Amino acid sequence: MTKTTDVAIIGGGVIGAIIAYNLALKGISCTLFEKDRFASSASGATGGIIGPIWYVDHTIAPYWDMAMRSFERFPQLTADLLNAGINPEYRQNGVMKVALTEELHSTLRGNLAWQENLGIGVHWIDREELLEREPEISPTAQGAVYSPHEGNIRGKAFVQSLINAANKLGATCLEQTEVTSFEVKGSRIVGLRTMTETYHTNQVVLAAGAWTGVANRWLQESIPVRPIKGQRVTLKMPGFHPYCPVQSIVPQMDGTFLSCATREDGEFNHKITGAAIRQMVDNATATFPILKYAEFVSAEAGVRPGSPDGMPVLGPIPGWQGVSVASGHDHIGMILSPRTGEMMADYIESGDSSPLDFFSIERFTDGRIQHRPKTLFSNIAYDR
Repeated sequence: MTKTTDVAIIGGGVIGAIIAYNLALKGISCTLFEKDRFASSASGATGGIIGPIWYVDHTIAPYWDMAMRSFERFPQLTADLLNAGINPEYRQNGVMKVALTEELHSTLRGNLAWQENLGIGVHWIDREELLEREPEISPTAQGAVYSPHEGNIRGKAFVQSLINAANKLGATCLEQTEVTSFEVKGSRIVGLRTMTETYHTNQVVLAAGAWTGVANRWLQESIPVRPIKGQRVTLKMPGFHPYCPVQSIVPQMDGTFLSCATREDGEFNHKITGAAIRQMVDNATATFPILKYAEFVSAEAGVRPGSPDGMPVLGPIPGWQGVSVASGHDHIGMILSPRTGEMMADYIESGDSSPLDFFSIERFTDGRIQHRPKTLFSNIAYDR
């Protein structure tokens, strides 16, 4: 059977889902294809911290602008998704980073200088106030930086709310439907095939996370996206529940909390390992010693898409027509998702890729790579 869709999106994680949602808002016919279940990899195993000041390099202007515009969109976006019927479980309770060592104390204080100038209420909390807020904090804690307008979101709930809203706006979102090949005429992609159907389309968007970069999977082109595995654990302890994310401890609405996350470059599997569980429990107890008594609930793993310079790869693929890429977000896919969805939908609607130039795949071949993002918590990955 042959069907038609204006845009075909491959990948049912947060990036694919938010592109579908933004296209549907514009009235553009789109079909989303996910080979497994929605949010079945990194988007479902994320810690979900929405904290750009910790995980995005503020010295790289286009990158920082993308992050802050995304951050500003979250309250209204998640309210709209909730009104559409599914709660994305977004909480704007703030994010706290604690000075557990002299080195971290110095780093946090040093970064506070520019963070205070953002106008979003970032400020220092002394040890006395920290103990009032979090009485179970480590005795080594010297104070903390609190960012009151940041927050966290549950990855699976966010993706499901995007899918639900996109469907209501006219998008078609398909689970367990793998794209097996493209239909090609010359250098133009004109359609794609699944196991049972063929779809004619004007534009294909590769938003398949780490699978975007599988060699020769989609085109006879090298797409510079590699796998970076992350594992997290879910814990529970009656009477203990941080008000907001503290270090790598992320409270959930059901009373559990996450300890996040490993970073395993080049690993392309969803295996849960004992070493990772131990690392995550050690991280939790280093912040809150009482958590050595916490109940282990579950562990999850996902594979994030990394790029050579750590920043997203967005826009058309050189030498081809009718196909573009939206991947490479590494651990901050959730943080960058609102602006990614808007930018990709605007490009598909207008055909003008110039707003995406900084994130173009061509930066890896034309010598434009000058920066690798540096962030305070770059060793802790929370996202896609």
